[in-house]
Amino acid sequence: MPETIFSAALRLCGLSLREAAEFLGTRLDTVKSWSSGRNQIPPGVMAELHALAARLDEAAAQTADLFVEQAEALPENEQPTAVELGIAADDHEARDLGYPCVGAQMAMAARVWSYLPPDITVRLVPRGSTVATAAAADEHDKVRD
Repeated sequence: MPETIFSAALRLCGLSLREAAEFLGTRLDTVKSWSSGRNQIPPGVMAELHALAARLDEAAAQTADLFVEQAEALPENEQPTAVELGIAADDHEARDLGYPCVGAQMAMAARVWSYLPPDITVRLVPRGSTVATAAAADEHDKVRD
């Protein structure tokens, strides 16, 4: 099956066909027909995917910038070599964090990795499972409340 811009956009956003159907509020069969190129995609659909990709890019850039800013404040002999990103346990938690699903949050995490210097290791951990991700989760929950 030939690649379509729609299927490429789904991959970029970390959405499976099922997740895309839920995110776009349509049936799975409809998403499959758009993905295969059998049916034309309504313009609003691509705009929604474009907006999601932009939100993922912005979240990743902010996360990477925060890491770099905090690292630059440390003495040279204390420079971090890794960053931990807390990942939602399931799609429900991902939605609470502003992502349509865990796959979209993982797509954002991959962007964070691409924005950081190549010598920084990115570790994906369950959200709240380490001191750092627990503090980040608490801070996020304060902002939301």
